[in-house]
Amino acid sequence: MAQNKTNQEASIFKTYYTDVPFVDRYERDKAKAVDVIIPIIHTNELWEINLKSMYREIPINRILIADGGCIDNSLEIVKKFPRVEIHDHKAFKSLGYSIRKLVESVKTDWFIYVHSDVFLPEGWFDEMAKHQPEYDWFGCRMRHTIMVEYDDKNDFRPYAGSQMGKKEAFLEGLKSIDDDYVYRQEDFVFSEMIERSGYKEGKIDDTFHYHQTMFRKTKGFDLDINKVVFDINKKPEEEYRASIMQIKGTIKYLKPEKRIAAFIVIDFVKLSRLGRLNWSEIKDHINATNPGWMKFYGYWKTRIAYDKVISFLGNLKRRCI
Repeated sequence: MAQNKTNQEASIFKTYYTDVPFVDRYERDKAKAVDVIIPIIHTNELWEINLKSMYREIPINRILIADGGCIDNSLEIVKKFPRVEIHDHKAFKSLGYSIRKLVESVKTDWFIYVHSDVFLPEGWFDEMAKHQPEYDWFGCRMRHTIMVEYDDKNDFRPYAGSQMGKKEAFLEGLKSIDDDYVYRQEDFVFSEMIERSGYKEGKIDDTFHYHQTMFRKTKGFDLDINKVVFDINKKPEEEYRASIMQIKGTIKYLKPEKRIAAFIVIDFVKLSRLGRLNWSEIKDHINATNPGWMKFYGYWKTRIAYDKVISFLGNLKRRCI
């Protein structure tokens, strides 16, 4: 029977930062050994514990690291581990070609392709291996753990989360607070209450606090997260490079399907908003690489036209407010 776990024991975040001994499954399970391929340019602060999880779970014959031009100490860390080969892929332009070269270097019948920012739970390899008779290439479901530090630049609402107040400024206003509806708008309510009482509310910018976003299911609050979205401020040239490669790679290598056509609409939108969407270039690429995609050419143009209308109406609304 499974035992109840404390909050800390149940936390993957604690596991990430617990110093655990190195376990090399290969030493006891060489018969199942496989090569592991990992292309990198940089990794995260969990790279070492991620590698430990891979060696613990997988009987690793060799780890083949593709160095796409590392900009951090990822190579120095992985070199501490056994049976590591570093492949110089700095001259390659695309991730796909790097992966091709890694797979061509594999020497075992089966191999594992894993991202550098992946931590493997106990039992991962054994569960995956059960499906080898069914499939020749397969993956498992992803469970996200979000750890991002960023400044909240929203000045619309009062600063909340760590506040300081004078009690006398609250005494009169608190009499109006009934046991009814004050919930997550409390920052607005207290700010306005203070000012109505003739006191002054403020925002301090010369210090800060860390606000933790760590969701877990709890009895009584059994909610599901659909997705987390990061609005990243990329440089225009990087935005262009990522989007044009997504579009051209999809057209060249994938079968023309509506769901895939819809998936890359956002990349057309990004190019359009950058002022770098060249329809003639897209048309020529389709004709040269995979003409079947031409049936979606008008679909993409329609979606861009729709986006322009929505953007115009949004800008108009903002000007009228």
